[in-house]
Amino acid sequence: MPDVLAVLEHCKFLISKGRGAEAAVLYLPKIEAQKRKANREKRKRIIWDVDEASYSRFNAERDRWIGVCVNKTVAVSLMVDVLAAVPENTIRKLLEAGSEEKADEAFMLGTDRPDHD
Repeated sequence: MPDVLAVLEHCKFLISKGRGAEAAVLYLPKIEAQKRKANREKRKRIIWDVDEASYSRFNAERDRWIGVCVNKTVAVSLMVDVLAAVPENTIRKLLEAGSEEKADEAFMLGTDRPDHD
């Protein structure tokens, strides 16, 4: 993804070609993420694109949580609580594990915890 300086150079190029009056949008991922966290628009839908396997796994887990909790809002709230409880170090170790099997095994064995050596 280009940085702001690269976008500026691209804008200068477009202006030099007579396209300076065209409508444009500057998208800054960190600012957009801050807006999503603040949620001033009171949005209620979660939409993102993933690969087919992750889509299937996520929806299976979502359905499992909703089945146990019955209330979708409560289920999502609890899912977010569980995600928030995982330390960044654990996430990095799961990522470094290189495969779902290794990540699952590290998590189940507790070898992903900082106090485990």
